[in-house]
Amino acid sequence: MADSTSRTKLTLESDTLVLTLLPDLGGSVGNLTYRGIDVLRPFDEAGVESPLHTGGFPLFPFSGRISDARFDWNGRAVSLTPNFLPEPHAIHGQSWLDRWQIVDSGPETACLEFKYAPSDWPWAYRAEQAFRVTANRLDLIMTLTNTGDEDMPAGLGWHPYFPRGDARFSVPVDRMWTADSGMIPDRLSCPPPSADLTGWQSVNETDLDNAFTVSSCVSRIEWPAQKIAVDLESDSLLGHVVVYTPPGEDFFCVEPVSHAPDAVNSRHSREVTGLQTLAPGESLSAKITLTVRELFGR
Repeated sequence: MADSTSRTKLTLESDTLVLTLLPDLGGSVGNLTYRGIDVLRPFDEAGVESPLHTGGFPLFPFSGRISDARFDWNGRAVSLTPNFLPEPHAIHGQSWLDRWQIVDSGPETACLEFKYAPSDWPWAYRAEQAFRVTANRLDLIMTLTNTGDEDMPAGLGWHPYFPRGDARFSVPVDRMWTADSGMIPDRLSCPPPSADLTGWQSVNETDLDNAFTVSSCVSRIEWPAQKIAVDLESDSLLGHVVVYTPPGEDFFCVEPVSHAPDAVNSRHSREVTGLQTLAPGESLSAKITLTVRELFGR
């Protein structure tokens, strides 16, 4: 990782939105503001050395945890390096922990690229993020391409951090991934009342770190004190959402992702988990849109 004094930054601007990108720091988003108001958690430039402290970062070529960093694929035993110590699991793939390259940039658009050569993850791939700000909207197109010569398991997602404040949110959850034991969920069930997020929920009154399937790929967030709201919309490929609302923190997460946690080890079918297979040369792509709205005639 580059230190904060030499870190590359890209800034995209529309009439009302300002987006800062940090290619050197896992292809992360630094800031996203609307008329000077933080839409994503602002980062402390002097202190940030991890994507975990930015405004958000990409998840390639899988999201969530792979249990004990091991799985079997087409007769091959795969052993990954645990990358979130002291946990024994592998999480979120490789791209969030490495530098990205700037492929293209302009006043309102930028394209970032990450190329992976086989290592403990035994398949080569290319990941791309294409950002565009227009008026009150941020569009992000995420693409994963298998650049190797064998089929590979595939998934993607985005891990935004939203500022907490007095936020409330609504997510059209359908079913919830739960665990009978341990921290890796492997069972689908109806959400209990405390995790039924289809109606408005106050972030400060929830304590969640859970993955869900959704009936619609549109989640909504509001900050009444700031008088702004965000509609978070994604393609149907991103049919799962992770919601993380840790008490005492200044952020919360609503993360659109393509598959269930530990999908490569799941006993469920890929139609249920969302796990994809990419043949050599094939790509997987999804669009995420954040639209900012003003509340109460601000």
